[in-house]
Amino acid sequence: MRIISLAIIVVICAVPAIATDKALLKAFYTPTDGSDPEYGQVAIEKNELPHREIERFVWLIQVPAPADPMDWQSRLNAAVDAKHGVFRVTRASAEEEQLVAEGKITLQQ
Repeated sequence: MRIISLAIIVVICAVPAIATDKALLKAFYTPTDGSDPEYGQVAIEKNELPHREIERFVWLIQVPAPADPMDWQSRLNAAVDAKHGVFRVTRASAEEEQLVAEGKITLQQ
């Protein structure tokens, strides 16, 4: 019985750590004139990030925590040639985080 109680405590204590091992960022892509806008989507997919385009050229992306927007901006820009476009990455809003947590916005791989 004592072992089972200890196991339950360990699981309960681990849940917050599991829930916070991901962070949500917002990626804005600006394609260059005449470039295929799909390069933005491809750059996100190259980084194998769960994502959802929430408006044209704007994605919510899920990354490992702690998330540094500038680091992910560099990674996304490295995955797309600058002649095709550039990314700007910020933190997602609290409302966007809540919508993802509630499943109202679902991320795809």
